[in-house]
Amino acid sequence: MNELKPIVLDNGVTLIHPLRTVDLKEIDELTDNLFEILNDKENTEYIPEKRIENKQKLSEQLFGVTLQYNQKLGYTHFIRLKANNEVLGQINIITPKAVKLTSAYNIENSWFIEYFLNKKVWGFGIMSKAIRAIVQNMKEQGIGTISALCMPENIASIKILEKSGFKRIKQFDLKQDLYQL
Repeated sequence: MNELKPIVLDNGVTLIHPLRTVDLKEIDELTDNLFEILNDKENTEYIPEKRIENKQKLSEQLFGVTLQYNQKLGYTHFIRLKANNEVLGQINIITPKAVKLTSAYNIENSWFIEYFLNKKVWGFGIMSKAIRAIVQNMKEQGIGTISALCMPENIASIKILEKSGFKRIKQFDLKQDLYQL
């Protein structure tokens, strides 16, 4: 299975959703929220390759989200605080088709998830709840193996993965371990 139905989850406080038409109408606000996260060294300590130095590059990446979705390569979901519509984080779901095209992964028939959250809301369980809900929805849609990569020193992310049922499988490369569900 290389296709995922859009996931929309609302717990009353946060809303998880894919990029929507309404988001494109508010692209400046979305870009500002994501730039606050991705331009911050503490937020991107364990994902330095995601660090963004200017908003123009981020805007271009946001338009690439639509292309990935249409080509069934990836599904980007945003975590919003419902009270003020602020984007607090992002969850990327990468299809086996994209994994196969990315030689860095070299793992067959597995979906991957990656995620990040604004440091100002760390410690509130937002990402733990979000990942559990996303994974449950993926399983309900018939997704088999779900994987994630995590640096061993990223204790908070390891806890999120373990709370969601992931198990450490092996050292993936010199920097990351492979977790699977």
